[in-house]
Amino acid sequence: MHKKANLQKQIDILQEQTPNKLTFLGIKIKNHPLFEQEVDFFVTNEQRVYQDNSNNQLANLYGSLWVNKMIALVGRNATGKTTILKTVIGALSLLLQDKSISQTRLKDILIGINPISLEIYFYGSDKTIFKDEIIFKRNMDSDWYIESEKIYSKYATKRFSKKKLFEFDKNKDLIYDRNTIGDVALNILAEDDSIFRIVRKKRKYLVQTIVDALIFTNDVNVPIYNNKDVPTEILEYLDPTIEYLKIDNKQIDSHKNQAFYRLKFKGTDNEITDTNFATIERYLSSGTAKGVTLYGNIIATLKNGGIIFIDELENHFNHTIVRTFIEYFSNKRINRHNSTLIFTTHYSELLDDFERGDEIYIAKRDEKIHLQRYSSTKVRTELNKAEVFDSDYLGGTVPEYNSYLKLRKATEKVVSDGG
Repeated sequence: MHKKANLQKQIDILQEQTPNKLTFLGIKIKNHPLFEQEVDFFVTNEQRVYQDNSNNQLANLYGSLWVNKMIALVGRNATGKTTILKTVIGALSLLLQDKSISQTRLKDILIGINPISLEIYFYGSDKTIFKDEIIFKRNMDSDWYIESEKIYSKYATKRFSKKKLFEFDKNKDLIYDRNTIGDVALNILAEDDSIFRIVRKKRKYLVQTIVDALIFTNDVNVPIYNNKDVPTEILEYLDPTIEYLKIDNKQIDSHKNQAFYRLKFKGTDNEITDTNFATIERYLSSGTAKGVTLYGNIIATLKNGGIIFIDELENHFNHTIVRTFIEYFSNKRINRHNSTLIFTTHYSELLDDFERGDEIYIAKRDEKIHLQRYSSTKVRTELNKAEVFDSDYLGGTVPEYNSYLKLRKATEKVVSDGG
């Protein structure tokens, strides 16, 4: 009996020493001019979880609440995939990183003249579910500010169904209202700052690292890596002719760093050096540069249980490299801290690498953008996901055939006219 009491005491001490963690669950986008009236994007499981795959594709938070370690956003061009990523990144940066609206991706997606509402959901490891309800409004100077923000919380019990888990009593569950928190707090916060920092700091939550890799996978070819020496393994995987790539980041002054690149190929005695990447770029392919940067971002995410967002993961990579990066997040020996990969892709064949339908969101657009989770479709589970997508079985997943014919006819006309 005495031993059991000591053991329980040790467990209690360890639990006190372990910081509570805050995990992102999902977001609702309302009244956005580009979207349907409401668009939901959640990383929580929608389908039933079976014991044989629960340790690989999902992480358990408590009871029947799981989060997917990988989420793919697919859809044809101009269906809002990137806009959805920017909305989620922006909301998380605002709530978890103490950034103002103008410092986040929200500045790119807040458009129009009418108020836009976001509802962001989190799970605290102290068994608490949170909802932060924000209304953004545009002022006379066309700047966006937070008109209203209410934070709700409730204790997560196993009796909650999945639907009721995200339902809150507007009176009983309300813990903070921006309009009633007091002048002292409001004077400290700007009108485009979230009050969610009050929750985080009061409960001492450890938050997920948000890794925004959108710019590196689309616009920037310069290799960026946290350590001086880029691992030879990733270099050999991307380009086996490279012997080493070293990036020295020297601080010039308090506001500026200068990168110094050292590149050497196997079988040569010459080392290529320069502070200007334009010189190195003559020898290093765009895919290798992006691969080095993306690998560094993925490692940073995997080390601390963060969330990484990647737009068009296949950009400059072949299928094998893309699948390698995806596999890291489903490998429990690598993804030990339950990190999450959220990415967009045009490679429909990647969908067959996903065992679960609730890991896939399909973006479509007619007059408005809307999302559909693959698991909510009535497609038979034995059907090939890539073929379902490419055949336009669900509608709106491939360019319309009439558009294809019109384009071909216009192309024929331009070529035949010689101009």
